[in-house]
Amino acid sequence: MKKFIALIIAALLLSLAGCKGDHKDVPSDPETTEPLRVFIDVEFGSSVFSSAATAMKEYKKLPSNGSTVTYASFQDVITELGGPEDIQLEFPPKSGEDRDAYMTALRTEMMAGKGPDVFVCISGLGWCWDQANHTGQFVNALFQFPQQAMERNMFLPLDGYIEKAQFMEWDKLTPVIMDAGRTDKGQLLLPMTYTVPVAYFKEDEVQFRLDTGLTWKDMLSGPPELEAAAGSSHMSLQSAALWPMADYKGDKLAVTEEELLEYVTLRREAEERLKTMDIPDCTTQCLKPAIWFDDDYGRDNELTLIPVYSRSGGYTAVATSFLGININTRRPDDAFFIADYLMSKEAQQSKLYAYMTWDNALPTMEGLMAGRGWGVSDSRDGAVYMSENLYEKFVELREGISGTEFQTSLEKELYDLYSEAAYGESGKPVETLVHETYMRMNMMLAES
Repeated sequence: MKKFIALIIAALLLSLAGCKGDHKDVPSDPETTEPLRVFIDVEFGSSVFSSAATAMKEYKKLPSNGSTVTYASFQDVITELGGPEDIQLEFPPKSGEDRDAYMTALRTEMMAGKGPDVFVCISGLGWCWDQANHTGQFVNALFQFPQQAMERNMFLPLDGYIEKAQFMEWDKLTPVIMDAGRTDKGQLLLPMTYTVPVAYFKEDEVQFRLDTGLTWKDMLSGPPELEAAAGSSHMSLQSAALWPMADYKGDKLAVTEEELLEYVTLRREAEERLKTMDIPDCTTQCLKPAIWFDDDYGRDNELTLIPVYSRSGGYTAVATSFLGININTRRPDDAFFIADYLMSKEAQQSKLYAYMTWDNALPTMEGLMAGRGWGVSDSRDGAVYMSENLYEKFVELREGISGTEFQTSLEKELYDLYSEAAYGESGKPVETLVHETYMRMNMMLAES
């Protein structure tokens, strides 16, 4: 009970710290001598194991003579563009007790109306792999529920700044993805990457046309390939099937306990049926720059992409990272200079984005991954792009996205629920498992 009360007090303090009213263009404080703090939390949940701090020191490869390779740091690039010359990059620990202590101190600082000027974050949670010990664990982000943070006035409204942007090309940032960062107060967050859970098939074996009227239940009563896309035990981001998951203004779930029970029950039944069905070759992965599906076939031949449809109809995207500006920043113009650049083509092709895209997700700028010169970073000095046939199908799928939600910590609850219901040894009835999970998820939303 004491912990619950403390969490409520913390939430109230955060609301008060962020409550400055509506902002258009907030004047910078010319007297501040503090550096511009840029918080970068992209390593946990990433498939890139090198240090992000090192990547930012070797941010941009420079033309060189002979065999010597030289780089410009992120600060060098910003300075050359005419931006702030006193950037302080902050990288939290990836996991463990050190991360917990760091995040506790940072949240305390933010409650006092301070904290970093710019946030560059993976959304919700991520799976952190310890390469040395060959172990992994789920790790929560600074903002476990970005939608709630927006509702609580923690981020600077950006519409007035976007109108004067120098680097980002706003009309090339996929609108349905960017809308995830918008509330009635304006554009508060800038989604940097997103994905969609998808099943990939060979087109000569599966004929399917995208239909925004389909629901998740329709997939289960459709042909084997649709049921395979809906019921695969390997499919991540289960929230896509249950969209909309939560009412973030009311701090409660938008799906009922009965709907969650029905979802788990129907999915288990589908998984059992799939064991006896003749299903065309396929792989179930989230959209990302490169897929692993019979590479000899996939690079040269046509593919069919089947997304996971939602309970309410259509299919949705999941924003997996975002950029925001602290509403309490004393240097909004300088903070937006960084945000503006980080949404540009050059930045979205940089090593920084590799932590968010490599084997995980896609950048928000349209045109990237279309071919040579438009590839995204492989975290080193190379580029990754889609084959022509895959890119065409990706664009078709992207244009049919119904909506976007940020990834949240609820994803792990769904993962644990289904794993225990389908493969666990607790012996609890599925109704009990669903009830316990449902109550826990509602509590997470109420306390966060």
